[in-house]
Amino acid sequence: MGRYAAAVAAAAAGLAGAAALAVSAFLSLGEPARFLAPGAGSIEVTTPGRYLIWHEHRTTFENRVYRSVPGLPAGARFTVRGPDGPPLPVGSAGAQSWKNGDVERVAVGRFEAPVAGRYTVVLDGPFPAIVIAVTPDYMLRILWSAGGAVVLALLGVGLGIGLFVRALGASERPAARPAPDIAGMATAPADEHRELRDMAALVYALYAVSIVVGITLIGGLVVAYLKRDDAAGTWLDSHYRWQIRTFWWCLLWGAIGLLTAPILVGFAVLLAAAVWFVYRVARGWLALRAGNPVG
Repeated sequence: MGRYAAAVAAAAAGLAGAAALAVSAFLSLGEPARFLAPGAGSIEVTTPGRYLIWHEHRTTFENRVYRSVPGLPAGARFTVRGPDGPPLPVGSAGAQSWKNGDVERVAVGRFEAPVAGRYTVVLDGPFPAIVIAVTPDYMLRILWSAGGAVVLALLGVGLGIGLFVRALGASERPAARPAPDIAGMATAPADEHRELRDMAALVYALYAVSIVVGITLIGGLVVAYLKRDDAAGTWLDSHYRWQIRTFWWCLLWGAIGLLTAPILVGFAVLLAAAVWFVYRVARGWLALRAGNPVG
């Protein structure tokens, strides 16, 4: 019973850690500094870094509803001044957007705040009043937090699955018996290989199901690590090494794909990684069924 409780505790800890990380990232966003343009607004920078300037094209500000075309109006000019020194350069913010309830924003500029202090943002030009918001560039923070939350959840639930499988195997293990005779000794290796083969098949099954469920991939990895030493010196050792390498290479290429997704190359990397993963699982499974090593 204690091993099953440990499995549940590991899964719960992973999920709780993921939830705590996600909530912490959300709470750290804070409220933006908002003002009407043409005009000026200020923001108190406590942490130097990159800041984004947004156009809130659908919002309510000072009890008035604003609806306008996303983006900067023609003739708009930004000026950003720090605590001291010359005006700071304002660069492009890319194609970032934000929606939360009835509020919709598009990023229209960015600047680097080199030191802490009060910064003034001015937007001049001949255009009707629009709402401008200034925030830290929290997109990278959100991506890292989301990735960390996913990793924590996968590790926790995957470890829980692995512990559950191990506990299940221990509960089904026969009690110790006297030393077998020669005939029993002759059949022992086959029984041992059959158990290792069944576990290898379970890993492939968990990997295959992960294409839809996702979380079972970690469970498969845990089982592969638990059985790798038992399979050393047998033809099944190649399957456990194949499964473990499949996971880590897939994780590496998946991370590269996510990091390069903003420049579109990442989507091709993710697609290639998915196809490669399916190929590895299929090839390993077929070799296992045929009783052959893989690699």
